[in-house]
Amino acid sequence: MGLSQTPGRINVGFDNYRAGFDMTNMLIGSGKKRVIYFGSMSDIRDEQRYAGYRAAMSAAALPDGRIVPNKVSSVSIGTGMMTLARQMYPDMDGILCTNDDLAVGVLQECRAAGINVPEKMAIAGFHGLEIGQVTTPKLASVITPRFEMGKIATEILIKKLRHQPTIEQVDLHYRLSMGATI
Repeated sequence: MGLSQTPGRINVGFDNYRAGFDMTNMLIGSGKKRVIYFGSMSDIRDEQRYAGYRAAMSAAALPDGRIVPNKVSSVSIGTGMMTLARQMYPDMDGILCTNDDLAVGVLQECRAAGINVPEKMAIAGFHGLEIGQVTTPKLASVITPRFEMGKIATEILIKKLRHQPTIEQVDLHYRLSMGATI
């Protein structure tokens, strides 16, 4: 899912740092000034996304904030994180989640609390999962090429097993979707 510089390893993915940076800038560009980052397990990809978020917030001279439960993400974890964030960051007006599961939970909590999305709270996730694409409103997300990553990694592995020449690192990039939550 991420790119690394480890030689001799098959590496198919996208730049998580840049994706976090770009999506944060999309939130800032929509007029949001107090965007909070919702992490999950603090794995390497989550940390790269967070670093991109922090760089974008710093470049815009805006304060950053983060909540990390160190639990496997889920919709219900996102709901709980939103409840906590409302206490910790009462002035927040945007949330960047490390994945769409958390973001859907945030969206549910906003709807339950009567917080208008995206007018009062912008929400963005990661991966463009189906659950976020069928919500109302449709979730903004970093759309990642998950299926292509698996396909290309498998093709590279087969070539390696057959001792055929192949590349070892492929950047498949990502795209940003504003959905209807920014």
